[in-house]
Amino acid sequence: MSDWFKVGAGAVTGAVAGVADQVVQNMDEKRALDERAAGRLAVDKKLPLMQQFGTYLNYGVPILTVLASAMGWVKGDVETRLVTAAGQLAGRKATHQLTTGAKSNTPSAAYTAWNRAEVARQAGRSAQPEFDKVNAFSF
Repeated sequence: MSDWFKVGAGAVTGAVAGVADQVVQNMDEKRALDERAAGRLAVDKKLPLMQQFGTYLNYGVPILTVLASAMGWVKGDVETRLVTAAGQLAGRKATHQLTTGAKSNTPSAAYTAWNRAEVARQAGRSAQPEFDKVNAFSF
């Protein structure tokens, strides 16, 4: 029979690591969006690796976990849970880094909407082509 406390604690540890990773990744994407909108970052580029908070979470936590394990600060089931979560974080970041490189393959929807509106403004038309067809903005 399974020890449900251990199973639950492992699931919670994994969930906390996953949520933290996703929140930090969303923060990095928003920062990249803001940098693109301000013109400080090319449209197809990602934030540099050392400027991403995800780098510190996904590589820093595993380094600290291995250090804590090697020094004997954590032991037993807690050690196993932490090392597993840390491995997941590092693996996720490394895979993302290797598969996407320095390019942002798809700018976020918010950025593309902003960019469409800016391009339309520069062309002297609305960002809503259906309004252009009926001259809704002509006076």
